[in-house]
Amino acid sequence: MNFILLVAGGAFIIYALIYKPEMIVILLFTFVIAQINIYNLRPLLSLALVARILIDRSKQFRYPPFFSQPVVKVFIIFLLYGLFVSFWQNIFNTDLFKEYVYTVILTFCVYYYFFRLGNYNHLKMALIFAGLICFSDLAYTYVVYGSFPIHRIVNEIGGMPQNLSEEELDAMANWNLFGQVCGMCFVFVFQDYIRNRAANKISFLIMPIMLLGVMMSTSRSAIMAMLIVSLLIILNGINFSEHKRRLAKIGAFVTGAALVITLLYATMGKYINLDSKFIDDITNRLTQEPVAILKRAMGQSYNINDLGSMDWREESSENAYAAYMNLPFNEQLFGIGIRGFEVRNIGHGYNAHNAFLLLLIENGILGTLIYFIIIAGTIVQSILKKNMSPSLGVICFILIYGLGQNREWTGWTTFLFVFCIVAEIQFQRMEKKDKHYSLFSGKSVIKQGVSL
Repeated sequence: MNFILLVAGGAFIIYALIYKPEMIVILLFTFVIAQINIYNLRPLLSLALVARILIDRSKQFRYPPFFSQPVVKVFIIFLLYGLFVSFWQNIFNTDLFKEYVYTVILTFCVYYYFFRLGNYNHLKMALIFAGLICFSDLAYTYVVYGSFPIHRIVNEIGGMPQNLSEEELDAMANWNLFGQVCGMCFVFVFQDYIRNRAANKISFLIMPIMLLGVMMSTSRSAIMAMLIVSLLIILNGINFSEHKRRLAKIGAFVTGAALVITLLYATMGKYINLDSKFIDDITNRLTQEPVAILKRAMGQSYNINDLGSMDWREESSENAYAAYMNLPFNEQLFGIGIRGFEVRNIGHGYNAHNAFLLLLIENGILGTLIYFIIIAGTIVQSILKKNMSPSLGVICFILIYGLGQNREWTGWTTFLFVFCIVAEIQFQRMEKKDKHYSLFSGKSVIKQGVSL
């Protein structure tokens, strides 16, 4: 069975590379976002795409060179800086170097194919497929196993759980990832549906599925990020009359979907193979923990047992902050190197669970400033250009989500959407120049006609 799949998959990849490279782009980005790397396909697909771009003799489109963009140059400086600090701290290795080279390849591919297609549909489709994969993995785990950790369908079909990478094992143990992917997909499709008149009914139906996926993951970080970004999208949308009707339609539909989801949680345990303690834990994570956190923040009495994982998450962030403050000034300024947090066991067995602190500890003040030049600069530029892109919503989601997580701010997925925004801004500039040139040429022709 595996041999047949390999042959069929290989034939498809070769055909798509020659005639439909966009399909390979979607497949690659789906694997990256959903953190799937079966048969080590991701690096193979990446290299194949780069080779396909280099030998492509039929380029019928114009695009500003990737490496000529100022933000790309700052991005390269950020990556080289991380490698240099890691080397300085004696924790540099070839895996880190390959990871950073791979990051550049991915960002180049998302930038290049945006101009080739003239839109972000390749990234949108990849995010939707990744969201459906993560939702399916959650549903499969609920129905078949009745409790966490996550069991991924692709691994069980392939029959290769013993060959999983460390990244894939982490994904199975960290069900927050599945809420993150579903939440990003919800935000992207929500924003795209509001601003894009061509958005179809499939996009409309994707939203309640992704909403259910976020709830099933029980990720409080994903729920909070999804709610905040959705509110920002709504506040921006009500300023435009053409968006109000779509907002009302989506609001009614999502509200109904939320009620259905609540009923499902109340009844699903009776009909499928769900452990009762598992359902109780989910209910506690989604209801009692947020209430306890709010009461503690307001200085009111609360039950410490209701805090659950939020108690030790706060402790891990406090440990990370204390560890940073105890570092020598030169390490506070320059950082301790990528993965230095784990190498030194700063968290005493815990991760930082705060992307900002982790960035600050490993990259230092200088590296953190470079990072925010990239991220904040891209966001501000997009807003100034009135480019309220769905990718912008995803970046905001990741920034909020990462405050309770770890390396999401510097992950591959983040930079995919950052450089999609960069491509959008450059594409808008090209269109503006073309319109200006056409208008100028038209006036010249009219003047010549009048003079004759």
